[in-house]
Amino acid sequence: MARPRNKGNKDIPANLYRGDGNAWRYRHPITGKFHSMGTDKNKAFQAARKLNEMLMIETDLVSRVLGGGVLFGSFADEYLLNKRRKDGRLISENTRQTYQVQLNRLCKVWGNKELESITLKMVNEYLDSLTPSNSKSVRSLLCNIFDVAVSKGLCPDNPARITLSRYVPKQRKRHTVEGLQIIRNHSPLWLQNAIDLSLLTTQRRSDIVNIRWTDIHDGYIHIAQQKTTDDPVDDFEVLDGSGYIRIKIDDELQLVLDRCKSDNVPSPFVIHYVPKRKVKNSKKEHWTQILPLYLSEEFLRIVKLSNAYPKLEGRQIPTFHEIRALAIFLHKKAGRSAQALAGHSSVKMTEHYESGHEIIWNDVDVGIKLPFAEVT
Repeated sequence: MARPRNKGNKDIPANLYRGDGNAWRYRHPITGKFHSMGTDKNKAFQAARKLNEMLMIETDLVSRVLGGGVLFGSFADEYLLNKRRKDGRLISENTRQTYQVQLNRLCKVWGNKELESITLKMVNEYLDSLTPSNSKSVRSLLCNIFDVAVSKGLCPDNPARITLSRYVPKQRKRHTVEGLQIIRNHSPLWLQNAIDLSLLTTQRRSDIVNIRWTDIHDGYIHIAQQKTTDDPVDDFEVLDGSGYIRIKIDDELQLVLDRCKSDNVPSPFVIHYVPKRKVKNSKKEHWTQILPLYLSEEFLRIVKLSNAYPKLEGRQIPTFHEIRALAIFLHKKAGRSAQALAGHSSVKMTEHYESGHEIIWNDVDVGIKLPFAEVT
């Protein structure tokens, strides 16, 4: 087995790995083949250092003559260009931009290096230079990149997958009913509506702001959930693909929907607002539309303004997304399963929806009442 990253392995020469038991083995930096180095640690270390001095220089010379292998930078560009979700669809633009930022930083370090020349030590050193959360996300990206490279025969193994994922302590705290009510009391009407709709339905911010009045018919809200892939920000994401649910409108939910209409603003969106001035935005379909990022930023501004959580600071402050966690908790506390409502029935959902077939909606009920003292 290849060595894990720990304090006892920091001095091991490049290309030298632990074998079975006390044995050592050396990976040839040119051919990628492994060679037994015996069980004597000192002799194996000395031999590995000598071989590295000769072979790693030879690698550079051979590369100059043969034109070299595939460079990390070139392969990273190709990887991102062909990146797909697990269900085969293209990744979202936001996800692509996130990957691009990470790859740009990686290419500054390894852009001109051949894929097969990037060693376990090099990967560990780079990951160790990052914060735990960044290290975890970059490690995941590198694992995927090298998996593809190995499958194409461009490098003998995946040095990123051998590393250990760093523990990332969760900083963000959960909402409390009392705290969320303080936030709600300081919020404009459109944000109060978004909070209530999220709490009753457990939906994500992107799905909340994209609900249209045309999605409401036959006594249900029809939601084609935009994102049900694994997301490190969301503890509840377990499903790949799109979730299609119909939420039955009960009296409590109808009150919220009626309040959304009470401003008489001609908007196609249930959650909407009137901006101070109309500015053309290519991302908006309508001038009253609220984008997910604006919702998050405005919610955080109100959290700080209301001083709902005076003992929390920085990343500890719960975001709009954390309303989802509180909603699921309240549903469970009320003895109602929030799994189908949240869109987490993975086996059932993948059976219900196949590309090219009729969409079958999962019918669900709202399981709770709004916990606030007074609904206005």
